[in-house]
Amino acid sequence: MIRTRRVIVNSLFCLTISLTGLLTGISALYARLEPLEEHFTEETTWWVAADSHVGHRSEPSLGEHLASSVADVNELGIADYAIMLGDLVEDNYDYATPFIREMNKLDVGWTYVLGNHDFVRDANEPVLPVHFSARTISGIRFLFLSDEVTGALDRDLVMSEQQEKWFWDELETHRDKPVFLFTHQPHPEFQLWPELREKVEEYNIVAWFSGHKHAWDLRRDSELGFAMINIHSVGGVREDYLSSFLTLHRSKFEENEILAVVRFRNHATQEWISVDGQEQFGFFVSLD
Repeated sequence: MIRTRRVIVNSLFCLTISLTGLLTGISALYARLEPLEEHFTEETTWWVAADSHVGHRSEPSLGEHLASSVADVNELGIADYAIMLGDLVEDNYDYATPFIREMNKLDVGWTYVLGNHDFVRDANEPVLPVHFSARTISGIRFLFLSDEVTGALDRDLVMSEQQEKWFWDELETHRDKPVFLFTHQPHPEFQLWPELREKVEEYNIVAWFSGHKHAWDLRRDSELGFAMINIHSVGGVREDYLSSFLTLHRSKFEENEILAVVRFRNHATQEWISVDGQEQFGFFVSLD
């Protein structure tokens, strides 16, 4: 009997550990460093960004942070699709048009979710349509959820009854699929979190991508059972031009295994960067 376990080491190599049970009952442990391409094929890459804050006073010119980031994404040429995780603009409907204009310069399709700044504050009206949807990518169910209340009233992610019902129906309908959640606010600021936490073991939530904090926060072995990936900001009040790329690699030998790898980018310097000493953040997803 041979059991193997692969652990991602960096963007080029993974460590394969084999435990071989011998007829004598003695086990031998083998470990070897091997190139990722020997085990995986690249499936798809998403540009996952957050907090473009078009119209924020920190911008050198209107939409500059987003424009520079989009230009770098196009020059890299590795993205198949893109998503902006909320706080697209800065509390004003007038900034929606420049946001759309810059995003439409991407060489790939894109989508978005709304955050707490994506509303006209006084009227509590969204600057773009409230978007929630789902799609299956490489056997993984991607769920996109939007905030529906301005941060002037509530900074948590608050959904309408319609979106809440849709969310629970999605989780119930796709119990057999691993789920990636994409929201603006991280789970502690998700209004349904107390209820979801009680049921989280019933659903196959594997990863939760968010923004909002204008800071990196990467946790692979969460006691909650899913990886937490909080993305730094493209624009806003602190260090800008930062985002991530999510790549899904399919195993060549195990049909139902996906390796998800998140890499980090500084679009101002056009360089890959490390976060907390990590060049990337990787985890395995079982499709069984």
